Amino acid sequence: MIKAVIFDLDGVIVDSFYQSYLVKNKIFKKYGFAITFNEFMEYKGGRAREMLMGALKAHGKKVDISHLLEENEKYLIKTFSKKAKPIPGSIELIKQLKKNWFKIAVASGSQRKKIEAVLSTLKIERFFDSVVSGEDVKKSKPDPQIFLLVSKRLGIKPENCLVIEDSQAGIDAARKAGMKSIGFVNKNFSYKLSGADLISDSIKKINIKMIRGL
Repeated sequence: MIKAVIFDLDGVIVDSFYQSYLVKNKIFKKYGFAITFNEFMEYKGGRAREMLMGALKAHGKKVDISHLLEENEKYLIKTFSKKAKPIPGSIELIKQLKKNWFKIAVASGSQRKKIEAVLSTLKIERFFDSVVSGEDVKKSKPDPQIFLLVSKRLGIKPENCLVIEDSQAGIDAARKAGMKSIGFVNKNFSYKLSGADLISDSIKKINIKMIRGL
């Protein structure tokens, strides 16, 4: 029986990829390079640290990663404190889950203050029982560490948790954690998810009956 639902943030709750991509290139421009959107999306589902370090390595740049993380956090907070566009159906699903007594959590590789800025701007922070960021774990998805930490903090066994993810790394992490998963295939991207218990091309199609049936 599913007792807790764990949401990824970017691409599941908030439509943030392009804005985050622009922020990264605003930072990288200071160091004389830029990345393509496809390069950025290769790190989908991972921690901010890995994304920034990977870009530096790919372009042969040596920059203090702590400084880059600080800049990244600052610009993202500024961006998402002004505007955050929810994925259609995400806020409605969160509210329905809360009404039906499910525990709800966020498990995202993003930095904590960025996550908090998004949830605050969307006015949904009060619905979450736990928020776990990339700063809380040492390994990125597809390692299951982040989901196991959420399970522990919620006090809900992994087999009673459901993950909603839009990345293959996230689906793989959920499976390794012993959790059920729903893969959200965003029509704007060409990703095909495998290994999920259910696949949906719209958050609006995900409902309480569907979740209880897993």
